[in-house]
Amino acid sequence: MKAYSGYSDEHLFSLVQKGDNAAFDVLYERFFSLLYVHALRKLQDAQEAKDLVQETFITLYQKKETLGEIENFSGYLYVLLKNKILNFLEKKKVRSNYLDHLDTLSIHNSTESYVFEKELRTQIEEGIELLPEKMRLVFEMSRFDYLSHREIGEKLNISDKTVKRQIVNALKIIRSKINFLFF
Repeated sequence: MKAYSGYSDEHLFSLVQKGDNAAFDVLYERFFSLLYVHALRKLQDAQEAKDLVQETFITLYQKKETLGEIENFSGYLYVLLKNKILNFLEKKKVRSNYLDHLDTLSIHNSTESYVFEKELRTQIEEGIELLPEKMRLVFEMSRFDYLSHREIGEKLNISDKTVKRQIVNALKIIRSKINFLFF
């Protein structure tokens, strides 16, 4: 690398464009620390600064054949890094806004769901209270005690069909009492 010490940045880059990877290593060594400090001042995050400087060099290397002659190599690198930083900050801002929006939706939805669920539960309980006593007993044994139609029929001395009809009728009555205020 000592052989390249007297070469200008522009000359080194022209060598890189011709496939000289050692010249690229020299440019990397010359500019990495300077670009890193610049990026760190803008980002206030060491890892992000390092990553963006690395990306700058990767982009430079990937575009080396299409760039042509660069008259002010250090200026070109700084502009390339500046654009990387601006893109990063814009993405970060968009991501932050999106996450804030999701948090707001989550809070709003969980609050709305809680209120809706509480109101619905109250209306169901009120509907159950309106059922005739025998129908309410059959319904509660089915839904709260988890008994089958046959088990309820045996306990109350009624047929399975009567149990089923009582539950169907109970559900119709409860549903008719529920007032959906929310969409």
